[in-house]
Amino acid sequence: MALLLTCAAMGALVLFPRRKPPPFVVLRQPLKFPVSFRDRVGRWIPPTKSWAWAWRLEQGVFGRRKAVNINAEILTLAHSSPDTVSSLVLGIPNFSDTNGLQAWLLGAGELKILREHLKQTHGAAVLLHPRISTADGIEAGLFQGESVLLSGSTNQVGLTLGCFARVRPDSTDLFASILLSEIVSNAAARPGGSSLVSVSIQTNIDAALRAQIPKGCGMFLLDEVPAGSSRKRIGVIIDPPQPKT
Repeated sequence: MALLLTCAAMGALVLFPRRKPPPFVVLRQPLKFPVSFRDRVGRWIPPTKSWAWAWRLEQGVFGRRKAVNINAEILTLAHSSPDTVSSLVLGIPNFSDTNGLQAWLLGAGELKILREHLKQTHGAAVLLHPRISTADGIEAGLFQGESVLLSGSTNQVGLTLGCFARVRPDSTDLFASILLSEIVSNAAARPGGSSLVSVSIQTNIDAALRAQIPKGCGMFLLDEVPAGSSRKRIGVIIDPPQPKT
């Protein structure tokens, strides 16, 4: 498959091959979202009325961008034993990584069943319902939380979610970055019977990924917690991305 672009400035046709992306890959943080050729061209066009003709030409060459809505749920599983996970009736994950991140591709009906099972799972609780409205090929993100002064520096504590989506005819190519942290305090005994309370920031999930989500499907992500770790086990439900024509 190839992407055919008209280079008016050069008066020529340039053929760029499009490689098929992997179904699922875990990426490194901090995640840098890709910059498409279209976006590089757009950076050259001044955002002024006198250049409106250039923006019309850009849209005529590349087409109108489709709006994309990303709806997610961030939840915690207090009891992360294998029996707890198996009770969710997920089956074998579609993808898994050596760092413990697992992913299931689920249809809208399967996601509904998963939510019903989670409501009946002891220790499972929904923490946040982030929503992002963006467009095909446009990077977007949000932060839900607070700024905390700790050890002389200001830190953001809460959820940082970033995404970048490309809409295909039969799937959505989704890049996502998920960082969830919280303030934790620990009391240590001091001589004389008093206690010293120490405050720190605990990161519960810090993941970046790229996934090919078939049309009509969403995704459930589950992060493994190392033995002896105090951090929470986090699950992320991503509803089927909804492109709007």
